[in-house]
Amino acid sequence: MHLWRRAAPAFWCAGMLLVQTGCGFSSSPADGLVFAPPPGWSASPGIMGFMQFWRPPSGDREVLMLFRSPKPLRASDVFSTQQLHDTLQSVTVQHRSTIQICDRQPASYLQGRGHSSKGEENVEMVMSTTRGTTYMALYVRPVEQAPNAAAEAAVRELCAKP
Repeated sequence: MHLWRRAAPAFWCAGMLLVQTGCGFSSSPADGLVFAPPPGWSASPGIMGFMQFWRPPSGDREVLMLFRSPKPLRASDVFSTQQLHDTLQSVTVQHRSTIQICDRQPASYLQGRGHSSKGEENVEMVMSTTRGTTYMALYVRPVEQAPNAAAEAAVRELCAKP
């Protein structure tokens, strides 16, 4: 499944274009959010403030990703069956719902299971709009591995800092 590997070429090209034009290459999409990755996890450099991922010290199959959309998105567009199939080709949706985060801020939640060359993986995804900007957080881990509570909490922290 390795979603970040599939998206990396497009992000790299966009990154090179923006670096050449002097835009903020290493800003994080988490800037201005309460979002906090688990302690000890290593962060990738932020990519122009639109994408970043974090990995634990051990294990190459667990990842936390945060995306900031350059334009507002609707959950019905992103979480439609066809759109999910195009983006997350091997993911089977197990649960989809509307949840509340950050003192009643509405968010869309999706839980699924996918396949990669290394085995089955669980995917948790939350999408919400904060101060007019749409954010999406994903937590991917092997099915046989217990979830990291801090990573599960992080995907629900798409809240603006006070």
